[in-house]
Amino acid sequence: MKKYRDKIKLANMLLDALDKLKIARLQHIQGKLEDFSFKCSEVTKSSNIFNAAVNKGWFKSAEKIRSRVSRNLCDFSHHLNQFKDIINSDETKSQKLSGIFADLNQVEQEFGELKFDLKAKTISVITDSIELDSISLGPFEIRLFVDQMSKLYSDAPYKAIAIEPNPAATDDNVTHPHVSSENVCEGDGHIAIRRAIEQGRLCDFFTMVVNILQTYNPDSPYVSLDDWEGISCYDCGYTVAGDECYYCENCEHDYCSSCSTYCQICDTTICLGCSFECPDCEQPVCQHCTAVCTECEETVCKNCINEEGLCHQCQEKRKEQENEEKKEETEKSQTSLEVQSDSVGQTAVLS
Repeated sequence: MKKYRDKIKLANMLLDALDKLKIARLQHIQGKLEDFSFKCSEVTKSSNIFNAAVNKGWFKSAEKIRSRVSRNLCDFSHHLNQFKDIINSDETKSQKLSGIFADLNQVEQEFGELKFDLKAKTISVITDSIELDSISLGPFEIRLFVDQMSKLYSDAPYKAIAIEPNPAATDDNVTHPHVSSENVCEGDGHIAIRRAIEQGRLCDFFTMVVNILQTYNPDSPYVSLDDWEGISCYDCGYTVAGDECYYCENCEHDYCSSCSTYCQICDTTICLGCSFECPDCEQPVCQHCTAVCTECEETVCKNCINEEGLCHQCQEKRKEQENEEKKEETEKSQTSLEVQSDSVGQTAVLS
């Protein structure tokens, strides 16, 4: 008996929300009328200025005005289509308490259980576990916020909440290819869903949202099902399969093959950001396989430094220095021999 009384209260709450929604609809129409009227006045204003420019022979100014009007045509066409859609929409028929109550019973029959919270002013149904292309996404709770129905023309008054979430590997907020942060991408169903809410056809509303959740449109997902269970590269964001990603042992993140490499000395997998390219051999190494030259203090890989702690360049410089010293010693030795040779057979004269 209590459930019956609560359902009556819920039906009355919905009637009140639908009345407020009617006011919101008329206000929405008023806003579109004002917007369209302003756009028309802008066209009239441009027409008058264009006419004056032509009459005065200001042909460059007239051409600029024509060009500006041409650029604004797409925007005007968009507002015109919106205006036509809302003006041509039929007036929403008033629902009766008996009709709302019957629709609530139909929802209960269709989905097995109707959850509602009079204090929070919410109505919910739970879907069956949803599976798309062999990927289990679990059941969803479709929760309609009755007190937010008047915001229908600016924001969807409902959420699709994953009960056993299996979010996309690249974004925890995407719990379904068409659900991000619990907001449903309605696509072509947007107008039909809005009309169902306007008319208080709750069973139709829940059914349409469930159909969206049970369908996958590969042309407009937040995250493609092909990338659902992949791993996002920490650097470029590209999604790769788990067995195709590379774990950097230095920064402890996962990377794709394009953003990773390996140390040429210890064979450790590292990302490009953590790798070091040796200036001598130009090979990538990890930070642990580097050393500092004791001579020039340049950092190189351990393969490019000798036992004395010298890099290749400093080793070459030292060799050149040693060769230069040997050359000088050789030249000195030859000069000494020549002097001794010139002195042979000469007698020292005593003064």
